Amino acid sequence: MKKSIIVIFLVFISLNLFSKNYYIDAVGGIDSNNGNSIALAWKTLTKVNATTFIAGDSILFKSGCTWTGQLYPKGSGAAGNPIVINKYGIGNLPYFDGAGMTGTGVLYLYNQQYWEINNLEIVNDAASAGDRRGVRIEISNYGTANHIYVKGLNVHNVKGSVGQNRTDKRTGGIGFAIVSVSSAESHFNDILVDGCTIQSCDNEGILFECVSGDGFQPGSPEWTAMKITNAAVRNNSIYNISKNAMVIRLFDGGVVEHNVCYNTANGMTGNTIYSCSCLNTVFQYNEGYLNNSPDYDGSLYDADLRSSGTICQYNYSHDNAHGLFWNCTVQADDSLVCRYNISQNDHGIIFCVNYPVMDINIYNNTVYIPANQSPIIISERNNGTGTRNYSFNNNIIYNNSITATYGFTTNGYTRNIDYNCFFGNHPSTEPADAHKVTADPLFVNPGSGGIGLNTVDGYKLKTGSPCINSGIYIPKNGGKDYWGNTVGIGKPDMGAYESPGITASVTLNSDKPTILIGQNKENPGILNLNISGTKISDTVSVKITSMNGKTLFNQKYQPLAQILIDTKSVLIKGVYIVSVDVEDKTEIRKIVIK
Repeated sequence: MKKSIIVIFLVFISLNLFSKNYYIDAVGGIDSNNGNSIALAWKTLTKVNATTFIAGDSILFKSGCTWTGQLYPKGSGAAGNPIVINKYGIGNLPYFDGAGMTGTGVLYLYNQQYWEINNLEIVNDAASAGDRRGVRIEISNYGTANHIYVKGLNVHNVKGSVGQNRTDKRTGGIGFAIVSVSSAESHFNDILVDGCTIQSCDNEGILFECVSGDGFQPGSPEWTAMKITNAAVRNNSIYNISKNAMVIRLFDGGVVEHNVCYNTANGMTGNTIYSCSCLNTVFQYNEGYLNNSPDYDGSLYDADLRSSGTICQYNYSHDNAHGLFWNCTVQADDSLVCRYNISQNDHGIIFCVNYPVMDINIYNNTVYIPANQSPIIISERNNGTGTRNYSFNNNIIYNNSITATYGFTTNGYTRNIDYNCFFGNHPSTEPADAHKVTADPLFVNPGSGGIGLNTVDGYKLKTGSPCINSGIYIPKNGGKDYWGNTVGIGKPDMGAYESPGITASVTLNSDKPTILIGQNKENPGILNLNISGTKISDTVSVKITSMNGKTLFNQKYQPLAQILIDTKSVLIKGVYIVSVDVEDKTEIRKIVIK
């Protein structure tokens, strides 16, 4: 083992001894220089593209300079020692103009790995549509291409091809593509697209695909041969896009988060973000607005064909042609989740349960509908042959519109709609709900959301809201609300907000003991238990646990009318779960010690 460590260490040292910095200056450089200093910089892309770089090399382009043509450097880095492209000097980002080139991308890699590409400006404009991209990373029958990071790029004015065909859908800003797996598996692993600005592109903003075909169910041998692992798309700004801001295909896990996407679907229909042939991918903390789709497909997120286990959470959708969530799945898809999101002023279908699916769980979302909009709040659009199973729980629908509707279908749907708040106008198509709340949810300032994930505090609940502790407990709920407040066990609030530290009393069935749990207002460390309807033989068991399940307090009491428990000796500041058992009844509440 020691010999192996020494060998690896020596290889790492030797790679770094031979790696170099290469400087490229479009004005003052000369290609006959060695390129290893600012004073001896290279000049052209021709020189860069003819060079095979090694692990640890850095390719540094001078800020403020412009190059025309394709950047296609050769070589691969190594684990812990990538090849890095970046800028040097002060000024605008190095500028790369594809001059309308077609076929691959202005920045292109093929069957390469361990690259980090940073801080470049890339354009590829033309007078007419064509097969154009800004960045294109391709592998074919390669095995696994590891660690390709694209960060801080400004990709814009890419004149691709607007349309619904697959050839159209692979044109746009930044693309990762598996070309073929005909003779060997091909995978991307450890992929990052971070902090990029992508704007004024046809047809897509960011896309992932397999050119030879990727219409395979996750888990199948075909999908396994091309799946993309450990991928993250985050902190990007994507706008002025003719169709989709993002097309996420083939992800096994992965996360799409903290992106802002707006003014999309300008040329034709298109959801802002959609997934396809993905498994357990998480879409969170994204903001999408001004989707301008002229017809269908105009929502923030679409769980498209073969999107099992995808989660849409903590997102903010507003002012879109449609709404928050659509599904265009296949029958085998299951465990889709849409939770703790906010929709404000969305126009068309807010929640679309469309194609056949095993199960979708839609819960704890907040929807605000202004008076001047006429959305379909839930649409069972009923495309395709098969069955659809979905639940709709703990949501708040704040409906100011007299023309908003619901669209339910009689056949092919099994739905569980329960424990929701429907406030405001009540169309005749509003669903039955055995535990419906129709009172004002008492938002702080409904309708006040602006641009930005942090502008929606108006959808927090005021003290005394009828939606507090009025929902139904849902296992595996993510553990927190839109704002990061803890969501524990016990009855949650309705909507995207979970009131921290607010407890409520619940009276159990009259023929059973009544347990009321509360905190002393002057001293939250004092726990008040009011118990009635017990027998002398009953025992009151009180257990307090931390949020990770550790037991901190466990005592038994005689059934007095009131029990006061001083928790100061066992609890510090934090959130805890109180469980009280009497006879065969259990009451569970969350408490906060401040």
